[in-house]
Order: sequence, then C-alpha cells, then structure tokens
Amino acid sequence: MHKLVCSLQKMFLAGLLLAASHSSAWAQRGNPDVAYAGQSIDQMISGFMAEQGISGMAVAIVQAPYITRMTGYGLSDVASRRLSASNTMFDIGQMANAYLSVAILQLVEANKLGLDDAVSRFVPGAPAGLTVGQAIRGGNTTSQWLAPLVAQASGQSAEDHIRVNQIERLGLKHTTFGSALASLAWEKDARPHSAFLKTPALINPSEPATGYAAGDAVAVPAGLRIYASALDVSLWDVGLAGEILIASPALRKWIYAAPEGGVSSGPWYFPGHKGLMVTTGDGAGFSSLLSRFTDASELLCVTLLANKEGVDLTQLARRIAGAYDARLGPPLATARLRVQQSPFTVKETMDRLEKILRARGNAIIAHINHGRAAQDAGLQLAPTEELIFGNPAAGTPLMQSNPAAVMALPLRAAAWEKDGAVWLTTVDPMAIASEYGIKDQGALVFKRRADIDSALREAVAAP
Repeated sequence: MHKLVCSLQKMFLAGLLLAASHSSAWAQRGNPDVAYAGQSIDQMISGFMAEQGISGMAVAIVQAPYITRMTGYGLSDVASRRLSASNTMFDIGQMANAYLSVAILQLVEANKLGLDDAVSRFVPGAPAGLTVGQAIRGGNTTSQWLAPLVAQASGQSAEDHIRVNQIERLGLKHTTFGSALASLAWEKDARPHSAFLKTPALINPSEPATGYAAGDAVAVPAGLRIYASALDVSLWDVGLAGEILIASPALRKWIYAAPEGGVSSGPWYFPGHKGLMVTTGDGAGFSSLLSRFTDASELLCVTLLANKEGVDLTQLARRIAGAYDARLGPPLATARLRVQQSPFTVKETMDRLEKILRARGNAIIAHINHGRAAQDAGLQLAPTEELIFGNPAAGTPLMQSNPAAVMALPLRAAAWEKDGAVWLTTVDPMAIASEYGIKDQGALVFKRRADIDSALREAVAAP
C-alpha cells in the first residue's frame, strides 16, 4: 500500500510539473514586456541596421494563429525616400524555393506527380536518376529543376500555379512576382506624396522595395522572383502550419523534417532546437529569413526582410525570438558574443570550425577539451571545448590603436552542451573595439566580425 501511495504521489508531482511547464510557456504569450538582454526589438533592429548599413527592413511575428507584430523600418528606396511599411514588398530570394516545394507537394497530392517519379520524365535534360522527392530535398544543387517541374506537371507556369494555389488561396494581397512589378500602381517618385489624396489604392500602397548591393541599387533579375511583404510571408507561414496548403500529414513531413541523419531539407535548415526550421534568401540586393518554431508549446515565427544583400539575419532573428520567449533565444550569457546553435555534437562542431578557420588563414593556437580536463581532475562537466585562434593581419592594427587590446587577443571560440542544445560562440571583434575605445579600425573590425559570422554559419550548416 505504501508503495502504491508513493507511486501515485510521484505521478501527481510529475503531472503538476508538466502542467506548470505548459502554463509557464503559455503565460509568455501576451506579455507586453518584449525584450532580450535588456534590448527591445526596435533597439535590436535599429542597431543592426546601423551596423550593417541597411536602409530598409521589415519584421513580422507570428504567435499562431495571430500575427502580433508587423513593423517597417527605414527607407525602402533611398533616392525617393519611400518608407518601409506594412505593405512594402521585398524580393525573398531563395526562399521562393519553399513556395516551389509546396507547389510540387500539392501536385503530388493531386496525383499529377509521384515522389519517386524521375524528374527527367517531365523535364528534358534533368539528371538521370533524380527523383521528384530528391529534387525537393536537394537544396541549391537541385533547385533549378523545381520551377520547370511545376510547369510541366501542372500545365501552367510555376508563377501561375503558385498564384492560384498559394497566393489566392490564402488571400495574400501583397505578394507578387518580379515579372509583375511594372503593372503595380504606386508612386515611383513622390516627394512629397500626393496621389493618395485622390486614389484610395495608394493609401499605404503595395510597392516594391529597391534592393542594394555595395550601396548601389540592383535591377530586378530575370527568372522566378517572389516579392512579398513581411506580413504576407507570415500569413503564408501560418497557412503552411495546417491543411490549407497541403492536406496530407505524410506530405507535410517532407517540409517539417530533414531526412534521417540530415540537418536540412531543400530550402529548410534545422538548427537543432526541437521544431525549429529556418529558410533564408540572399541576392539581387535583398536578404530574407523566416524562422518557424513549430513545437506545439512554442508556435512562434520570425520574418525578417532587408533591402541589402549579403546580410546574415540568423542571429538577429534568434534574439528576437528570445524577446518573446526566453526558451527560444540564445543563452543570455551570449548576448555580447557571436552565436549559433549547432545540430552537431560539441566535438564535431569544433572540429568543423577549426578546419574552416584554418582554411581562412587563421592560426589555431590551442584547441582545449575542457570536458576531458575536468574528467582528469575527477570532476564532471558537460561537453565543452574551446579554440584560441588569430590572424596577425586582423589583430595587430587593434593593438597598434590601443596596446591594451592585447588582453582580448587572440580571439576565442567555444562550444558547449546544455539541456540537450549545443551552442557555438566566439568573442565579438566589434565589442572588443568598443571596449578598448578603438575607433580608427571600423572597416577592419566589421570585416573581421563578418568573416567570423560566416565561419560560424558554415560550421553548423549541412555538410
């Protein structure tokens, strides 16, 4: 009897803990105090835009089924001083492959394609042996076959299929294609705006942002280009969550999960956090990101669009997610560091990073396994490793500006495992310059940080 009572007590306590955990997570929703490491989302984005030299951005937040934030920042076009607003449309780049993947799965659901069908059966010139399923999951190596596959299997252009079966089905009013931009009604050069006083359609108009690369405007390239507002990307994201776009749960798994042993599936990358999937775009003067926390206890998505190409939005997006729910952001201790979550073990992550840093001209001064050292001392420590690395061409100018900067050099990277998550971090060269009052090496420090960010992304990316 005593054993039965103890067992029931344990079950009751476990139930209370589970309920408390779920209640705590649910209580996060609706909290107006939205900040990460003491910074509001506006502060994070304005600081990011200043650092990166971005003229215009848009952010949207999904807390399913609601879209609780849609904000434009800065200028969508520098020359005309048009503002980035709720209906401003950005080129989403390679994120268009996510729309094409949905189109293909819709055709599979309609029995017009089979996942095991050879792509060459529909598209002449496609690689022999490439199946429809492999084309969906192949990423950049197979993305060129997606649009012609949709066209041949559906009997209509890929643009028309996406327009009817995704844009119109979801009622997206601010999503279009690069080929249709010329037909849009908007004031191309209005200083000040005045036509909206007579034409209702020009009140908060649906207009495209201008993309920039190295400070210069970029023309719209040929091919399938999807332009969308951050709000419409978020609406599409919510539509993807259920049966509206793809009814079959088995087919939706082709989007929601990587193949066994993999960390990516087509345009989607899975960083290691349960239920988190990310897709990005870069090029033609724009950068874009959609991150989706799809676990039932989280259901938060971040859309970021910027009218400058070559911008890494991943760290900003993760910190914005952390502003809504601390569980979703990087550890607060990394707020002044460069950070990525890794889907690999600590050892594999650090071995990958070391190889990448060496290939980029960095000297590896030490690779320290703190977990092993702790074990040798009779202590326990979760897997933790550290790299000490440097490049005299990047570090010497900092010491020339302020010899005390030697205390922060060479640079350090670390990876550790906590609560089942592996985090990869490095010190931030820009934070070092700020701490030591170094103001005459801005370009060098910014480039060094960009190089490190790129190395971190490569270290945690799909092999």
